[in-house]
Amino acid sequence: MCGISGLIGWPGSGHNGQLTIKKMIRSLHHRGPDDSGLWINNKKKIYFGHNRLSILDLSKSGSQPMTSLCERYVITFNGEIYNHLLIRQLIEKKSKIIWRGTSDTETLVESVSSFGLEKTLQLARGMFSFCIFDNKDENIFLVRDRLGEKPLYLLNVESKFFAFASEISAFYKIKDYSPKINLDALACYFKRGWIASPLSILENVSKVLPGTIVNLKKNKYGNYFINKTSNYWDCSLVSIEKQKNHFEGNFEQSVSSLEKLLFEVLEGQSLSDVPLGVFLSGGIDSSLITALMQKNSRKKIKTFSIGFSDKNYDESYFAGKIAAHLNTDHLKLEATPLDAINLIEKMPFVYSEPFADSSQIPTTLLCNLVRQHVKVALTGDGGDELFSGYTRYLFAQNSFRSLNKYPQRFRKYFAQFLKMTSPNFINKLGEAFKIKRLGDKLHKATEIIHLNRFEDFYETLTTYWPDNTIIKNSKSYIYNFNDKLDNIENMMLADQLNYLPNDILVKGDRASMSVGLETRAPLLDHKVVEFAWSLPRSFRIEKNNGKRILRQILYKHVPKKLIDRPKQGFGMPVNDWLRGPLREWTEDLISTNNLPSDGLLDGNLVRRIWHEHLTGSRNWEYKLWPVLMWQQWQKSMKTRV
Repeated sequence: MCGISGLIGWPGSGHNGQLTIKKMIRSLHHRGPDDSGLWINNKKKIYFGHNRLSILDLSKSGSQPMTSLCERYVITFNGEIYNHLLIRQLIEKKSKIIWRGTSDTETLVESVSSFGLEKTLQLARGMFSFCIFDNKDENIFLVRDRLGEKPLYLLNVESKFFAFASEISAFYKIKDYSPKINLDALACYFKRGWIASPLSILENVSKVLPGTIVNLKKNKYGNYFINKTSNYWDCSLVSIEKQKNHFEGNFEQSVSSLEKLLFEVLEGQSLSDVPLGVFLSGGIDSSLITALMQKNSRKKIKTFSIGFSDKNYDESYFAGKIAAHLNTDHLKLEATPLDAINLIEKMPFVYSEPFADSSQIPTTLLCNLVRQHVKVALTGDGGDELFSGYTRYLFAQNSFRSLNKYPQRFRKYFAQFLKMTSPNFINKLGEAFKIKRLGDKLHKATEIIHLNRFEDFYETLTTYWPDNTIIKNSKSYIYNFNDKLDNIENMMLADQLNYLPNDILVKGDRASMSVGLETRAPLLDHKVVEFAWSLPRSFRIEKNNGKRILRQILYKHVPKKLIDRPKQGFGMPVNDWLRGPLREWTEDLISTNNLPSDGLLDGNLVRRIWHEHLTGSRNWEYKLWPVLMWQQWQKSMKTRV
């Protein structure tokens, strides 16, 4: 795993170009602390940089940027090609080649030389982002993996030149570049807690979309421009095609097929020249990866978990039980409010862009722990999105169906009635029936119960700040559901295209790379994704429980009593911590000095909901956390921009 950066069509002197690219790679040192390298072509005004986290081929023969043997192609590469040994065999069948080393980077660049870029990408199974220069045709290709596991940002400076990097922090090192906030991206951030691709928080900076090739070419004046953007893999097309052609076999056969496929994937993803472990939360996905890994290992694998003193957020007990059952070498870290406080101010530097998934804190803490023991860790990321694991899928569908039995006019009046009723009163009423935060839930429901389109229903359900509330005149972000998929399938696809690459995978990549740790997600192998989409719903959902097929595999290795329990997620007790140890930090960030009422955000609105949260009349943690992370990002970035 690595950090990559580059300048294309640099307008300044060669000396300034070299200084700039050196500064850019230094800013990404955390992504690759083992080595760094440059490839410079002053004549063609192209500069590639690379920070290396050595995983395969620890020798200098794996150093980057790397030039092909024919010297036509130059690549700077971030990621892993898990089947690169197989690709090597295919190259060897076509031509005699003397390999310089054993790295997958060398395999990739020589495969492009032998087969071309398109065929290479069809062959490759892995997570990656890279830039490759064709020295003969003077074409530049920027490429990102199918699911968006690895990041890649592209800066277009008024078509004068381009820059690319694994994180936007590298662009701050470019002299005379003046970063400006992208207000559309900011609106998306407050709505979702993350920024949807291809947007970034900065104007003129875009994210290369997953499964995409961006081709930069020279015009007749010698300046580079975006010639073509194309997909080599499209999750939307995969979902429709596989749902038309369901898995041919019964449920038991699907279980056997998926288990066999996962063993194959894990064999490839266990390839490493450095120590390797597994994140074990105690949930279905990570427990399954752990069980299959341990099944194929002759020695104890290393597993890691994190817990909180607040048992409502703590799955570490079950993680420990599962680790004991599987006989892994298990380590647990318990996070405290002090740990969170010590990390919070570092979050802007870890995540580069504003990011408001509160599980970023425990994830970063866990990565710190894991990196002390291994250099590579496998995760269970992707299971919820692929196998209908989120409770909101069935909740949204069932709620929408129930509500739409009643006329819209009645639903509107009922929503108005709920809005007039004190949520605190309803909360107390709900406690009598052992229902937590009933008033908060019903007031949230007032935003959705009158809606007639399921797309709008789901979007509102997953919204932190609705349009035109905290930011005036903000643009809406609408899911475009496909009429060839049902509601649950559309929710899954929406999450795979948006939530997964822009939240889940961002969280994992930035947290792990901030400490020089590589994470791998076996469930996101594209063959697994394609298999998952081929399953009929009954193979994924049974009796209102998702992940049926994953559960069935896991039951072979772990007792049901350790698995069949309510889903807890991986958050932190933000609600209580904001009122306690994080109170002073919160009040400073949203003070009238730091958040004026006449600024970009509605400071008066924020302070009103903070008062309601502080007094306990409402739980506004999901609205407050994005505000606080934005304020902290601004405060930190002012010293860097």
